[in-house]
Amino acid sequence: MTTMPKTAFTPTVDAAGDPTTCFCCGMRAVALGVNPNPKGDPQYLCRRCIVAIDDYKKIRRLDDYELAALDGGVDAVGEWIAERGIGTELSVYDELDQRMLVKAAWEGCARALRAALASAPF
Repeated sequence: MTTMPKTAFTPTVDAAGDPTTCFCCGMRAVALGVNPNPKGDPQYLCRRCIVAIDDYKKIRRLDDYELAALDGGVDAVGEWIAERGIGTELSVYDELDQRMLVKAAWEGCARALRAALASAPF
């Protein structure tokens, strides 16, 4: 078994070297890589994160939108656990179930964040 990546959003490239996943948010990447190490993963970004990268560097704590996203992730995980009936003890999950749990959390966060930002005043 290979080691797990440090974030859920690596690698950001496919075997051909094309962008796949945004290093910041996990959505579909387009081009700009932010890794200063040319030998490592390029850490590609999506269009939204390319525009906002300077603001991301300044973030120190969760804002109201991110807290709404966190709530969405919690709800999504609860639904996922209830659908499977496995329980909440992670030690009984196999590797795939652990990853699917995290995927449910991430997708729930992303959906809730987009919903919260839809009503943002900017």
